[in-house]
Amino acid sequence: MARQNREELLESIWQPPREWKTPGAWLWWFWIFFIHDENTKKTGKCRQLMILWSIKKDKEIVCNTLDIRQPVQLEPRVDGTFRLNGAAAAWYFDGERMHEDFVLETSHMSLEPRRRSLFAPGKTPSSFSQHGENFITKIKSGAHEFEFVARQSDLHEAVGPTHGTTPLPGGMMIEGTRIESLSLSGSESHNGKKSKLAGTAYFQKILLAAPPPQWYWGLYHFSDGSFFTYMVPYAGRATLADNAWKGARLQKPSFPLKQDVFLYHAPSRRVYEGASLTVTPKQIGKAENYLHELEGKGAGFKITATARSYSHACWSFRKKIGSLPARSNFRYNEYPAVLESLELVTDGGEVITLKNGWGNMENSWGFII
Repeated sequence: MARQNREELLESIWQPPREWKTPGAWLWWFWIFFIHDENTKKTGKCRQLMILWSIKKDKEIVCNTLDIRQPVQLEPRVDGTFRLNGAAAAWYFDGERMHEDFVLETSHMSLEPRRRSLFAPGKTPSSFSQHGENFITKIKSGAHEFEFVARQSDLHEAVGPTHGTTPLPGGMMIEGTRIESLSLSGSESHNGKKSKLAGTAYFQKILLAAPPPQWYWGLYHFSDGSFFTYMVPYAGRATLADNAWKGARLQKPSFPLKQDVFLYHAPSRRVYEGASLTVTPKQIGKAENYLHELEGKGAGFKITATARSYSHACWSFRKKIGSLPARSNFRYNEYPAVLESLELVTDGGEVITLKNGWGNMENSWGFII
């Protein structure tokens, strides 16, 4: 990750891509809000809402039931603002039921870097803005309204914001800015009844100027301020799922492209980062939920953990393959989940144990070209 001062990193959140030439490139702003109740610290389970605003350099692509047709996705204006022609999307897990298309519509969004704001008008309007140290997200879906106020309370550099660019062959690249953990306050109104909310949040802004791979990912927050995250993008037979055959049989990645494991232990202010990780996914019964068994290591430590999902949302993408009658299919799955147990053991014999982290896991299969 590039080392920059905090103000430069925050500024990067609000800038459009420097180049928008790569076919199929994808730009998104992404929040997950973990809404706590009295049992969250004991069980790790909580209500969750994920929202993203995105543009993709494709003239036509289908997401779930939404046909997105945007010939021009990024339009600079003379006043220094930008019109983003894309889509806003959100799912909401209300504690019992998943609302997958809580927000799902095309939108001519307005990005104003100087004012640090992004607004998506439509039937389910939403916005994201920065006011001092507060990030404010507003969402209105039918009779349900949220105002989330996220603020970074721990300024350790591991928490963020962090920014990095990974160049890839053929002029492709991945660029991202992240804040791993923020405190959450705000309010929600439902059918005229207003109440306060609290919890934690995660943010990322990503430019993916490359075909999306398959991956396993997870992020978890703990009551002591620690967080744990992992990522394994990989190549394998899951590429053909929903293309050559129906559905996916997820398994341990045979050809990982990268392996990342990261624990920030807030009480000691120490960071444990490694580049060796095995994710073993196991389907829970006949449901669409999964268990992730994790084994990782880095310089001077080994880590084992178990994460279990308790709900599921899916974004299913379909796109024509050139002039062919066939389509490519890609499924991006997200799961509210609990990190049931984590144990880190150092070479010196020190043991760190964490339980009941609230968070989210992801997997994907198929391909988009």
